[in-house]
Amino acid sequence: MQDTTGWGDETAMEMAAAPERVWSLLADVTRMGEWSPVCGRCEWTDGAVGPEVGARFVGHSRQGIVRFSRVCEVTASDPGRDFAFRTFFQGAESTRWRYQFEPTPTGTRVTESYEVVVMPRWVRFLHHFPGMHAKARRDARRNMTSTLACLRSAAERRTDT
Repeated sequence: MQDTTGWGDETAMEMAAAPERVWSLLADVTRMGEWSPVCGRCEWTDGAVGPEVGARFVGHSRQGIVRFSRVCEVTASDPGRDFAFRTFFQGAESTRWRYQFEPTPTGTRVTESYEVVVMPRWVRFLHHFPGMHAKARRDARRNMTSTLACLRSAAERRTDT
């Protein structure tokens, strides 16, 4: 694996819903497949049933034709303010994800961010091909924007089914 400290990004979106409502939707990781174009589903593991610090879950994702699963661990869980988790690849911390919720006059500003800690050498190698690194970053930003837009749609509905 290769150290990639400093590789990450963030995006934010306003939502016409209270921070606690938006947080409760997002922190229920079993619903992540409803928001994310990459993560198809998540399930709590090791007896965890909710978003407490230290709780683990498995995320099942697809990026193009590649399918993969990652063990994840909740690292921050402050209702209405902060939700974060880290992913593991081959037993090592791989990526850190964070969602921050800031009250606004009309609802909530949600900021989604990620930081790549380490990645497999073969993935790092692919990023040396012309345009691949820039494409990966564009795709990540587009996927985060899509995730937040889907979350916003659910949060702004009067009732959530």
